[in-house]
Amino acid sequence: MASEDNRSDKDVQERLLDAAERLFCECGFKGTSIRSIAAAADCNIASVNYYFGGKEKLYIEMFRRHMNRLLNEQIENIQKVMNSDHPTLEQLLRSLVVSTLRTLNSDGGERPLMKMMVREILDPHLKTAIVVDELIGKFLTELRNAIVKLCPGLKSETGLLCVYFLDGIVLHALLFSEYYHEHYPNLKVDELIEHIVRFSTAGIRAYAGEKTK
Repeated sequence: MASEDNRSDKDVQERLLDAAERLFCECGFKGTSIRSIAAAADCNIASVNYYFGGKEKLYIEMFRRHMNRLLNEQIENIQKVMNSDHPTLEQLLRSLVVSTLRTLNSDGGERPLMKMMVREILDPHLKTAIVVDELIGKFLTELRNAIVKLCPGLKSETGLLCVYFLDGIVLHALLFSEYYHEHYPNLKVDELIEHIVRFSTAGIRAYAGEKTK
């Protein structure tokens, strides 16, 4: 009986997280109420407080779930490239940029989630330590180490700055993709990805003292 109760509890929590994810993406944090989340999850209002301790903590758990999924995928991409026979900086960056910007080709669930992440950066509701230390720290370290390995002349501290700059370029493309198309209407996502990869690899190699291609 206990195991059945545990499965039931898990099901309710997942329904609440799924509903919260949809509503926070559509309406933002302030525009989403506990009542609307509970109704979308077909649960009573008290279940939000019972399982998550309120709207803010539910938002944190929803964000953590999505970020863990995204970052684990990106870490797997890094490891896949670095474990290949002849990894290159272009292959590494392309695998990461493609994984992120592919959402621009779709109106599905991933695109609203990515935009919600950008909104969180611009209008934060999470504690900084949760995002930086717990979720993003491992990914940034993994990527920095991979870049430094592929560019032996690059210092570790500079490699981390390169990672930050790359992250900023990709986030800007996510946030302002519609603006890009106003001024560059024929720009395709694949072309945008290649521009980002070419621009980023040239900058990183310049820091490492290599000749750019």
